[in-house]
Amino acid sequence: MQDCDDGNLGRFENSTSVLVETGIYGELDLIYRDDEICGSYRGGVPITVTISRTGPRTSDSAPIGTRAAAHLQASIDGRDIVLDPGRARLFKRSYRIGIQYSGRTLTLRAKNLEDSVLLDGSSDRGDNEFGVLTRVFGGGVDVLWSLPFTMVNKTIEPPTPSREDALVGIVVAAAFGTGGLSLTTIVMGALESILP
Repeated sequence: MQDCDDGNLGRFENSTSVLVETGIYGELDLIYRDDEICGSYRGGVPITVTISRTGPRTSDSAPIGTRAAAHLQASIDGRDIVLDPGRARLFKRSYRIGIQYSGRTLTLRAKNLEDSVLLDGSSDRGDNEFGVLTRVFGGGVDVLWSLPFTMVNKTIEPPTPSREDALVGIVVAAAFGTGGLSLTTIVMGALESILP
């Protein structure tokens, strides 16, 4: 098992640590380095998720510095995590990040300009939203887990993420940021700048 505090003190000279309250599994620490973001719970059974950039910094918008899957390595306690980040261009769907590990599939999908939704699976079925994650100033991640809701006289019980799913989702949100531009937002911004 890899730990965020791997004993290599030289790696911590240029690092930043941020505390995140998960709301259901207690607190976790996010450690930011130039080419790596690592997250681990403060209490309970230790679990560590690490996302590393293996190539040069090519993205200013992604805290990890790239959205190229070929230049990313990710793991949860030594088990590989496969990340498939979108290119983050004009459409919200281009900000989507596919996540696969240990037979699990998760998706982090932009909801609006600031927030992303963590989904159980590869698409939004309406009943598989774990919650909303928002990367905030300073590198923290605000978490709002989904609550039951009524749709067409039927109560929908959203899934509860496992301890591993929650940690993976939060670290991915920290590494890539949350939210995304929509074409509507871009067009409205352009119109506002043109019209008095």
